[in-house]
This record gives sequence, structure tokens and C-alpha cells, in this order.
Amino acid sequence: EESHFEEELSRLKTTEYVKHYIIDVINHGSDQLEFKSGEMEGAFASNEDAPKIACYVLELSGKKCKSPYPNDAAMFYTSVCGGCHGDDGKGIGGTFPDLTKDKLLGIEKREAYLKTMLKHNH
Repeated sequence: EESHFEEELSRLKTTEYVKHYIIDVINHGSDQLEFKSGEMEGAFASNEDAPKIACYVLELSGKKCKSPYPNDAAMFYTSVCGGCHGDDGKGIGGTFPDLTKDKLLGIEKREAYLKTMLKHNH
């Protein structure tokens, strides 16, 4: 079991992991992450649009998806996400999470959890 935690820790910073995380939050909301600032509901975008938006978000932070996102992804992001996260992804007024951070909030939480699990297993 320990190797599972270590394996996931080693993938936390990969673009693929972050993309999967963003898609998960778009589809299922952020209440699963227990943020103090409040929850984002899931299903703001369709399942087909979530990966496009995720790739656009990754690009805002200087990362790249293997397959380029279609042109409509920027429009989806701006209309669906921009109202809270800002068109630049930096979060409006510090109230909403900055999507351009090196490590997104939920991934920070996951990393702390995985490190705790590893410590308990030693």
C-alpha cells in the first residue's frame, strides 16, 4: 500500500495528474475537497467540455496538454469559469483559487494527506 502513496506523490506535479484533477473538480465540484472559502458545484460544463477547459487552464499556468485544446475552450473558460477565477485564471480579489499557481489547492491538500499516510505506515 505504501508504494501506492509514493507512486501518487511522484505523479502529483505531472501535467496529466493536474489535468485529471481539474476535470474531476469541473465534473464533481470542489465540496469533496472541503475548502474553507466555500464550494464550487460540479457540472458547470459538460463532460465533453471539461477536458478542453482543463487544457486551457493548464496553459494559463504555462503547462501544455498533449493534444491542443480547441478554440472554443477559451470561450468556455471565460463564460463558465472566468466570473470567479478571472479571465487570467488568477482568481478574483483573492477570494477564489488562483488556477495558475504552481500547485493547486486541492493538490496541496492531497500531497499533505499522502505524506501523512506515508509517515503513519513507517
